[in-house]
Amino acid sequence: MDMRAKTLRVGTSRTRTGRTRKASITVLAATVAMGVSLLSAPAALASGGHGGGDGGSGGGGGSGRPGGPAVKTEGVGSLGSHWTLKSQHDDDGPGPVAGEEFEIDTPAGHVWTVTFADNGIVFFDHVDVTATATGLRAMSKAPDQGIDQIMSVHAVDRGTGEVIDGSVKLPAI
Repeated sequence: MDMRAKTLRVGTSRTRTGRTRKASITVLAATVAMGVSLLSAPAALASGGHGGGDGGSGGGGGSGRPGGPAVKTEGVGSLGSHWTLKSQHDDDGPGPVAGEEFEIDTPAGHVWTVTFADNGIVFFDHVDVTATATGLRAMSKAPDQGIDQIMSVHAVDRGTGEVIDGSVKLPAI
């Protein structure tokens, strides 16, 4: 009797031995490898080209981020310094995150205290953030909550006492 043609009876189904089992294992391994490579592709694409998650240039839906377009607001502080606050969903954390980026047009050397909050919960609180020749820029991220998130900033210039308060609504995705 030829062993390649032998079948085994298991319950009411039959399983072939030999080449069929090896082929099934090979197909399964290839399927798993393909799935792993597809899952890792978005992370590789999200981090390329713009220097480590700075949101690229301008946001507004054209940045290629998987979490949708950025939302942005701007204004002036209590002594006239122009500021911009931007927030966007992203996948560069240990799961989905809500990123926050804050910029102030302020002279080099000014020292600020900057606090970020997500729906009123502080997640970034830094004292002595010093402005460079291009102004002040602070970035951080909070876990995505799966609901609309009010991303806010409170900043105080420690030398002049200027105060900036701003917020933006980041819709749930």
